[in-house]
Amino acid sequence: MNELLMEASRWARVAERPLPNGYEGFYAPGLDLIVLDSRLTDVQRRCVLAHEISHARHRDSGCRCDRWAERRADIEAAVMLISPLEFAYAEAVYEGNTLGMARELNVLPWAIEAFRERLHDDPSLAVL
Repeated sequence: MNELLMEASRWARVAERPLPNGYEGFYAPGLDLIVLDSRLTDVQRRCVLAHEISHARHRDSGCRCDRWAERRADIEAAVMLISPLEFAYAEAVYEGNTLGMARELNVLPWAIEAFRERLHDDPSLAVL
């Protein structure tokens, strides 16, 4: 988590507070601020912070700005959180089961799916 906080500090300040239902975090571009829901679990906090770092890097505006920015943020977050070697190990052990892999890698299931999408887009990342 410390590495993620250091990366986040390159782009924005990070704060935590209770957010309305349905919101886990957001990036406020005018304030250069990432806000995370203070009630998140450790795994949720890691994943949401990595996702919001992507929005901060690209200076995306507004919550759920568009599906392409959200897809890019998910993929970039997954790459920040998952090493290709650990992904290959988890995939072999859990026979591709997304939930098992997510538990093994301490990420949310959407990060597994986003990493798979990244591997599909760039097969050279695959560990054979």
